[in-house]
Amino acid sequence: MAVGIIILILLFRNVNLNEAYDLLSKINLPLLASSIIFFILSSLAMGFALQGALRATNAAPPISTTQLANFGGQLLSDVTPAKSGYFATPVLLNQLNNVPIEKGLISVMSVGALNFFVKAGFSIIALFHFIDRISINPAMTYALLVGIALLLAGGTALAILVWTNHLSNLFKKLDNLPLLGRVVKRLNSIRILFANDQTALRKSTKTIVTSIVASIIFSGISLYLVANALNLNQPAFQDLFFMGPLTAVFMYVPVTFAGLGLQEAAYAFLLTSIGAPIESALTFALIVRLIATATDLIGLPPLLTAGTRLLYNFKEENNSARNPQQGDSQKSTSEAN
Repeated sequence: MAVGIIILILLFRNVNLNEAYDLLSKINLPLLASSIIFFILSSLAMGFALQGALRATNAAPPISTTQLANFGGQLLSDVTPAKSGYFATPVLLNQLNNVPIEKGLISVMSVGALNFFVKAGFSIIALFHFIDRISINPAMTYALLVGIALLLAGGTALAILVWTNHLSNLFKKLDNLPLLGRVVKRLNSIRILFANDQTALRKSTKTIVTSIVASIIFSGISLYLVANALNLNQPAFQDLFFMGPLTAVFMYVPVTFAGLGLQEAAYAFLLTSIGAPIESALTFALIVRLIATATDLIGLPPLLTAGTRLLYNFKEENNSARNPQQGDSQKSTSEAN
């Protein structure tokens, strides 16, 4: 968090704050509201991708539950390094609709793998698009390549876990180890479920990829509307469309929370290279960050609900552990009734 704030402070050192304030005062509110709608549609598309994976494992809850859990996971990802908080989504699904943790986990991992691959592919195309249009200095090029490499590495790792037998074979080898073997044996249920759902998840690939591409398209439209709301006419639609996935690679760099500061710097560099004033570029980047986080607040109620249930269950387990006789008595009374 501190690193991201420091980067933002450094970015704003050369900004005329009066001009930035003037931009905000003249912002086109109807266009801004339209951009928010498309941000939400982008998130909903990712929820449909998750629903497709859950349906393949025969564990799909109502779509409304999946969407709420998806927003909750996205909200956590906004405040964690490399957006890792999204991996809490299986817990939300479990608490909101009793979706087995293992089913939720393999579904999230499957969507995550394809999301990494699709965004890496779009980012590579975007890099060629901007190299052809502007002169990108070597440092920025290397930074973008590192980000793309992280996406490819993350996608490959998740794909190996979800769609191959490497995880199952590794668990079998670790079973016989003196200490680690005990822990591994407790994970056998996960191993079995992963093995059973591999084929089904492969069949859901088309649905997941289509949803992810739709999410990128909705996001691109939203960026275009934000730019027009700020009267930022320099970038064309295709520039902003490719700018989305290309700057998103920095969100997965585990240095700041969801790439805070890094993504804004990438937006500022690309937009100013096209011809936008630095004040407009940074104002645009901050509004995009604000809208993305604000729309993810849809996930706050399910987060609070799931957290409350987890806390209640934890207290109940503690009470049962401290007073086993009382717990048995209550159980016998309930059975008698």
